[in-house]
Amino acid sequence: MNFKELPIVFDCEGSELVGMIHLPESPCARGMLSIVAGGPQYRGGVGRLQVQMARQLAAAGVPVMRFDYRGLGDGEGRFRGFQDVEADLRAAVRAFRESAPQVREVVLWGGCDAAAAIMINAWKLPEVTGIVTGNPWVHTAETGDAVIVKHHFRKRMKETDFWLKVLRLKYNPLPALATLARSALYKLRPRRAEARSASGALDDPSKPFVPRMRVGLTQFKGDMLLLMSGHDYIAREFDEVTAASRAWDGLLDSPRLLRRDIEGADHTFSKNVWKHAASDAIVDWLRRW
Repeated sequence: MNFKELPIVFDCEGSELVGMIHLPESPCARGMLSIVAGGPQYRGGVGRLQVQMARQLAAAGVPVMRFDYRGLGDGEGRFRGFQDVEADLRAAVRAFRESAPQVREVVLWGGCDAAAAIMINAWKLPEVTGIVTGNPWVHTAETGDAVIVKHHFRKRMKETDFWLKVLRLKYNPLPALATLARSALYKLRPRRAEARSASGALDDPSKPFVPRMRVGLTQFKGDMLLLMSGHDYIAREFDEVTAASRAWDGLLDSPRLLRRDIEGADHTFSKNVWKHAASDAIVDWLRRW
């Protein structure tokens, strides 16, 4: 399907933000707002992931808007970090619907800490009826160590090259031993029993971001697609963290949540085959939904 690409400038609390709308000839009523991760990125995304994905979805009839946060890319103002982007998301959703009135429902898409921001904030935006999150960011030093031990060290210990380096004294074991020790201490701790917030409770920005993600996901009443890369420590860390906390029990088993694992993909879906697989999964989910 043919589509147009329309640049847009809109306001967010006195700062001008820049975006790009991909509008199909015959757009469906459900559009997607594409959110970049909070590192030194802009609306193009890592390896132009956001551009290629937006064009693939627009060709399938899905309107898409990409934009820059305040302080990133061409966005004015100060970047506040992924934990404080509610105003940016609210302004972008409003601008998307005003510029593309065919869009009546909005799906938020983002990976890594953009996925974390979506989980924190989606429930606050009444226009948002669906979210797509890729490899959500839940990193801490402790859980990072556990993932490295489970998914890296165990694999390396089965490789001949690793042991040859050890025998030739070309491998310093001290950092690895420190990681193993920290991971063992983490494993010995009982599963955390975070208190569940009451339904309708307000988000508390003073709390750590991972519990805020869990609370936000609990309060979000729409549908969710969880895209997970098959070869990514961040994805594995999300699995470890959610399995280790009782507060997450059952939350990821909701019938409103669909998980798709993209075999072999890295964190940013850097190869075209992985980009297309992620886009295909989103289009298929939107059509089923």
